[in-house]
Amino acid sequence: MVSDCKASVADGTVLGQNAACSRPGTVHYSFDFAQQVHFPSDALQPGPMYFLCPRKCGIFGICCEGIPQQVNFLIDESHCCSKGSNAVISYLDYFFRHYGLGETSVHLHCDNCSGQNKNRYMLWYLLWRCCLGLHHEITLNFLVTGHTKFAPDWCFGLFKRMFRRSSVSCLDDIAAVMRKSTVSTLNVPQLVGKESGESFVPCRNWQQFLENYFKTLPKIKSYHHFHFTSSKPGVVFVKEYHDSPEVQYNLMGKVAIETDLPEIIPAPGLDSKRQWYLFHQIRDFCSEDAKDLVCPKPTDPEPSAQEQEPKPGPSSSARENKSVQKLQSKASRPKVVPKRPYKQPTAGESDSEEVESEARKVVAITATTSSGQKTRSGRQVRRNVKFQD
Repeated sequence: MVSDCKASVADGTVLGQNAACSRPGTVHYSFDFAQQVHFPSDALQPGPMYFLCPRKCGIFGICCEGIPQQVNFLIDESHCCSKGSNAVISYLDYFFRHYGLGETSVHLHCDNCSGQNKNRYMLWYLLWRCCLGLHHEITLNFLVTGHTKFAPDWCFGLFKRMFRRSSVSCLDDIAAVMRKSTVSTLNVPQLVGKESGESFVPCRNWQQFLENYFKTLPKIKSYHHFHFTSSKPGVVFVKEYHDSPEVQYNLMGKVAIETDLPEIIPAPGLDSKRQWYLFHQIRDFCSEDAKDLVCPKPTDPEPSAQEQEPKPGPSSSARENKSVQKLQSKASRPKVVPKRPYKQPTAGESDSEEVESEARKVVAITATTSSGQKTRSGRQVRRNVKFQD
């Protein structure tokens, strides 16, 4: 797959905006999420910053191994709608429209995360592209569990190495570090939105949009290879493994497919509690020109101390009530004392039994006295019993 991609882009092509199906050939892409980073950040981290939670920035990368080059979407926490299928499909669709090479056939690789990649919405989106003629052929391949290190992780590692040695205060600083992480412009930054709320890459409601046109594929998690083609719209070819037999399913619904895009999901922004936290705790660690951008003073009134305390949810109260009821029922239960099995005394044991009963009476009487006297009396009784035996 990668060798075919290198042959298709051997003319020194770079990622950019191209018309759909304008380049005959096959291109290979891989995509994945990276671990989020925090800003402001400094190579010499201040001590008080260790226990705080600065502003978060998620990273989603799509790599074209044939060039090679990777577009990294920098997602500020105020623009993070989710890390589910809506976000992944939105970034993938934006990449095809603004960075795709205009290929007719595409091979995709990703990991087995069901919430992000291996789900019915991802399959429906690729079917939707083939039905509209945006691609003639698409192959979606999932890496085997335990072997999910691939090209995006290579690019993420180069960026993280430079990030740990740099001082950043805002998203523009992170984008600059992303560009400087390699000499050959391997990493390309793409801001999803600014700290001020301006959005560049909208997150669309693909789930609600696509469920009107397609049906669900049964046992989707058991397959690793999916094939789509425009010659058979609505049909998906699946294989469990590379050498497994291919099975086809028709997922086309009864509603005609529309060419319009789904509606945009508004950016959630930061709640009042988070804004005041950044203002009081993180603002002092920002540079002077980034303080009002990253940690501005909120316009909403500051929440009181009682509102900031976490309140137990219904699940925790239900668990507490259940534990209290369990303890009460256990305390109300009568204690069952196990009975000793009856043993018929023999003729030789009758005298010793009488001596033992007398010894028990003496021990019971000495229980009312001090602990020291009780110990001595008990020892004397045991000796007397031993001597009489």
